[in-house]
Amino acid sequence: MARTSRLKQERVVEAVRLGLEGDEALSFIHQSGFALTGAGVARHLKALGGRGKVLAAIAEGLTNREILERVFPGDDLDEVPVHEPEQPELFKAEKRDDEDGLADPPGGGFEHTKLTLTLPTDLYQAISLAARAEKKSRADLIIEVLTAQLSLLPMYPGEES
Repeated sequence: MARTSRLKQERVVEAVRLGLEGDEALSFIHQSGFALTGAGVARHLKALGGRGKVLAAIAEGLTNREILERVFPGDDLDEVPVHEPEQPELFKAEKRDDEDGLADPPGGGFEHTKLTLTLPTDLYQAISLAARAEKKSRADLIIEVLTAQLSLLPMYPGEES
């Protein structure tokens, strides 16, 4: 089976470990970068022996990778992480002494950062129509609107616009 399937199954095991079900589990898996439907999650759970078997393995103290090794012995699981990084590991930053004393900007100093938004359908359609009318892409229009709004000075209580 392809490596991506094992990575998806590892995310399914993690969703079970976190006690997520239904839309919450799908949202968690989507945030991990995998596009799965509810039927896809069910198919992967069935391949793993079912939710009960996964919960029993978790109760034994097995890691996600150990669960996959038990269910699929002999498979190449090099791509599956050995352990989940702890929160301090995720946010560990190397301290640097810059001559100006300023830290790197959020996003690692890159010129662009990817952003995923969940919008109401009517707002998304309005943005699409406005972008088409202005002959721009939706992303360019959103960037323009955000830049314009964030460049305004904040209103203080009691001030008039």
